[in-house]
Amino acid sequence: YTTALAKAPLDKLGRTDRLAFLLNAYNAFTLKLIVENLPIASIKDIPDAWDQVRWNAGGYTWSLNQIEHEQIRPNFVEPRLHFALVCAAIGSPTLRNEAFDPARLDTQLTAQSTFAHNHDTWLKFDEANNSIGLTKLYLWYGDDFAQVEGSVLNHAAKFNTALKAALAAGVEPDIDWLPYSWE
Repeated sequence: YTTALAKAPLDKLGRTDRLAFLLNAYNAFTLKLIVENLPIASIKDIPDAWDQVRWNAGGYTWSLNQIEHEQIRPNFVEPRLHFALVCAAIGSPTLRNEAFDPARLDTQLTAQSTFAHNHDTWLKFDEANNSIGLTKLYLWYGDDFAQVEGSVLNHAAKFNTALKAALAAGVEPDIDWLPYSWE
């Protein structure tokens, strides 16, 4: 599969096809990196895991960081991508059991985001104490979420009905950052 990614006509892909391709490539390369380095306790145990320029996608050779921070984030104003890119860690979003498909990409990104925002690893809303625990993805990439929805809470509320109701009622919970496990 990764050999096929190298031969793909990336420059000829339209916007949605390109985003699906890059998400799939990033996830495949991350999995390949893990498998090549087994046994390990964490992706952080791999020297230069994100910075080593070695992954060929559509004829371009990039690092994982370059794929995410140079090819995806600046070219697609799409904060749901943070719940689609998988860093092979417990704190990372779950890996889908299917590839991202351009024909269904919007639905797939929404499903990924909905799952994450209704799972205690990424969001814990305590209405009684008016507090919310959010994944550190919101801390690290807050501007990506705010540029689309105005704030990280507004973005999270799109996928969590209890939070959406609280914000609609004028209640803005205090944010705490959930631990992010790199195991």
